[in-house]
Amino acid sequence: MSVQPIRSSSKSVRDLVSAEEWQLRCELAAAHRLVAHFVFVDMTYNHISVRVPGEPNHFLVKCETAYMEQVTASNLVKYDLDGHQVLASEFKASPAAYNVHAAVLKARPDIVSAVHTHSPANLAVSAQKCGLMPITQQAMRFYNRIVYYKNEFDDTTAEGTAHLARALGDQWVMILENHGALICGKSLPEAYIYHHFFELACRAQIGALAGGSELIMPSREVCEERVAKAGRVGVYDANSRDWTAGIALADKLFPEYKN
Repeated sequence: MSVQPIRSSSKSVRDLVSAEEWQLRCELAAAHRLVAHFVFVDMTYNHISVRVPGEPNHFLVKCETAYMEQVTASNLVKYDLDGHQVLASEFKASPAAYNVHAAVLKARPDIVSAVHTHSPANLAVSAQKCGLMPITQQAMRFYNRIVYYKNEFDDTTAEGTAHLARALGDQWVMILENHGALICGKSLPEAYIYHHFFELACRAQIGALAGGSELIMPSREVCEERVAKAGRVGVYDANSRDWTAGIALADKLFPEYKN
């Protein structure tokens, strides 16, 4: 069954933006489609952001009326870091989307892209006092590199998300207790790929705990060796085999993402 597009009277914004922004819009739309393809996410309430090339105070994010499966290059919306829409559009972002992403990008100039999702797996881990356990190779990528954020502030407000951004500190991965996950990267491919690994780690943990058997817990030395090797930030870029394979898959399954 094909995914229905959002009803829109607007034309493509390709002629209204730079070639670099249009390329990034296409890539960001593809990332949303890929997350929706591989991860069961929460209706319209999950989103990915990325800074606009040459415009570090501007970012692109999903509009509030779209599922990830419906995102296209043209229905993405453009905001500044103070939460103001800077390119005319019939669409707008939800308060949570522009506040969360604006706060994080404003606080951390080194972050280029952020993924925020509520999947059944990351929601389940966010409700467990043990947090993410290093019981798989995917989970070891995040060993001692996760900020656990208390569910105390309203993330639809600028005040609440400013607190979230301060809590992130200099880290790149946050579990929002009873809420979900925030995964950041130095590029869109990196944020997308780390989110994928994080999702697999959460699914594996829920499955392992549900099995009821005693878990095999790797040593601290093994975890530290694995995170040093595979958990570095800055590893994944547009030439990553995982990203190029993902774009090829999006081209095949969801070619309308470039509209």
